[in-house]
Amino acid sequence: MIALFYSLAIHMHHSLGGWPTSIGESGFHSSLVTRSAVTWNIFVLLFLRLLISPGPILVCLLVDRWRRFAVYFTVYASAVLFGFVLTQFVAPAQFLYWWRD
Repeated sequence: MIALFYSLAIHMHHSLGGWPTSIGESGFHSSLVTRSAVTWNIFVLLFLRLLISPGPILVCLLVDRWRRFAVYFTVYASAVLFGFVLTQFVAPAQFLYWWRD
């Protein structure tokens, strides 16, 4: 997730010669639009998985034989959350402005 996000930022800065000046994808190369769509879809998928991760963790904690697997779900959810934090607080402000809209 982090690699996709920052490679999109680098690709965008390189292909546009700077950060986007407007919201949206008008004037973008087709490869940049495709990369943006793939990155966005991965982000949505990981966010949805993060939202449902408490369910499997709870189930693993309630079933004695599965209790040891709760650690793996927790580590996964923590890593995804940490990835979201890194993308939102370390990226350039101009890119984040475009990304959030």
